[in-house]
Amino acid sequence: MRLVSLAALAVALGLAVQPAAASTSTARAAPVLHVAARPVSPYAQFLVGRFAMNMGDVKTASQSLTAASDADPDDSDLREKAFLVAILNGDIDTAQRLIPKGPAAASVSPTGKLMTTLVTVTTAVRDDHAPAAMAALDTYIKAGGDERTAALMRPYVQAMAGKWTEALDSSGDATLAASERGALLVFLLKAERARIYEIRKQPDEADALYKALYQPGAASLVFGPDYAGFLERQGRKDDARAVWKTLVDTSGDPLARAALARLDGPGYKPVPLPDLKTSIAQALLMSATLYSGDRDTEMALADLRLTLYLDPSNDRARLFLGQTEQDMKAPELAEAAWAEVPASSPYGPEAGLRRIWSLRARGENDTALTLIEDGLTANPADLTLTVEKADVLHDQGKDQDALKVINDRIAAKGEADMTWQAWFITAIAYDATDNWDKAEAAIQKARTLNPQRPEILNFLGYGWIDRGLHVKEGMDLVRQAMSLSPRSGAIVDSLGWGYYKLGDYEQALGYVEQAAQLEPADPEVNEHLGDVYKALGRTAEARYEWQRVLSLQNVTPKTLAAVKAKLDASAAVAKAAEAPKPETTAYNDKAPAKAKPSE
Repeated sequence: MRLVSLAALAVALGLAVQPAAASTSTARAAPVLHVAARPVSPYAQFLVGRFAMNMGDVKTASQSLTAASDADPDDSDLREKAFLVAILNGDIDTAQRLIPKGPAAASVSPTGKLMTTLVTVTTAVRDDHAPAAMAALDTYIKAGGDERTAALMRPYVQAMAGKWTEALDSSGDATLAASERGALLVFLLKAERARIYEIRKQPDEADALYKALYQPGAASLVFGPDYAGFLERQGRKDDARAVWKTLVDTSGDPLARAALARLDGPGYKPVPLPDLKTSIAQALLMSATLYSGDRDTEMALADLRLTLYLDPSNDRARLFLGQTEQDMKAPELAEAAWAEVPASSPYGPEAGLRRIWSLRARGENDTALTLIEDGLTANPADLTLTVEKADVLHDQGKDQDALKVINDRIAAKGEADMTWQAWFITAIAYDATDNWDKAEAAIQKARTLNPQRPEILNFLGYGWIDRGLHVKEGMDLVRQAMSLSPRSGAIVDSLGWGYYKLGDYEQALGYVEQAAQLEPADPEVNEHLGDVYKALGRTAEARYEWQRVLSLQNVTPKTLAAVKAKLDASAAVAKAAEAPKPETTAYNDKAPAKAKPSE
């Protein structure tokens, strides 16, 4: 059972919706609907809710459907609609109030039954009503409910209810481990038991479980933070440091970075042991992670909403919520979630970056630049934000300003910490200012740091090809890039352009046409396609492709001028071909005119 997507849910509830935006760059902000101040009928509220869902305004939809249900409480179908949409809106208190009860509960859909259980358990836990939470879970499981979220919550809820033996019971592990899905669940349940043992002041049992779970590889990323925290609380600071360092080295985890700084900082205190309520919120977050891995973003969203209801301070969950909203084509909601992560949080920098990337994808470069400037004011040496600023300035056609940003950073901090991304944007900016020597030097530095990055290989290879410097060597680099990223239109175009430079126009055509299919809105690809058509004598098709470039977005002034020059030249040739031919006479050195027959 799963919570269906916003669109599918609306269809299931009888609410019309429009298709989701094709990409974040074309998504529109959902308009805020205003309901008249005077009383309206339940049916009118329902219509407003339906229209709000159609416009993607979940908040208004939830408010209106809730009002309609409150005005007509006997309509069980309407009540379930309002209940489920309230969960989508993150209004868990309202959802709890709207849970169908009495005879209406018998007609609740499978999705409604699942969400009824999870909302009931979560609200009971928050209110410290462990027996009520336990009863809801037991009822759900006895009715045949088989759901990972409930399974992960259950041990902690049992512990809250004082059922410690049941919470630590591992007798069902063998049955669960029979399936791949169940085997993963067993590992997670063992980690929960390790924490429960620590809460019960049985550190030896906890340590044994953590040692069995913490292994090199992916397991270290999942169980490492809990194990490191346990080691700190046991006074094993050096062992904890080793685990945190492994996490930083293998994943760059921001929590691990913060932990390493904390370990050696003034006034050190071990990371506190999460209580059972916080642990249940973490179980919901883990469930959301599992569902996201299964590409079930809707169920992940439901778990995240419940996580934050139980633990509003969980910045990792808020970061994840933003990504889930982004995956569901709701960039404004994603940006709002990321904006709520404090800058002081270990997840603050990543949340800020994701917000910047989302704004840029929607064409909001000015707003993104403001956020970048705010970040650099707080931390002028932040290389990632410096690179982002240079990239935004490049997008705005301000390449000299972009180069100044990078070069000022190098002057202040040197090149030691420069990343391949930093050298890559430096190369792009130099190339845009027609300084290929410096662009080539920068991209070679990027290549030294990351020799298998397709963008780097393609940039250098195309740079050589386009300038006729080392065409065959450039094509070899492009082929390497294509083997790493075969669906990149820009890379396919580069190889085609290499064949064009070699005069093999037929071979060039196949690659450039393929590139145009992969990147139909790329001005440079369309220009190249026109050039290849022209070389093959297909003049009309060449003019069409060049004309198309003029209608595309993000055309640089240089490309625009070049294409207009090609169109003007083609028009001049066509006009000359259509001009009437001069009469042939003796005066233009042609054969003399024939004498007219005598009359």
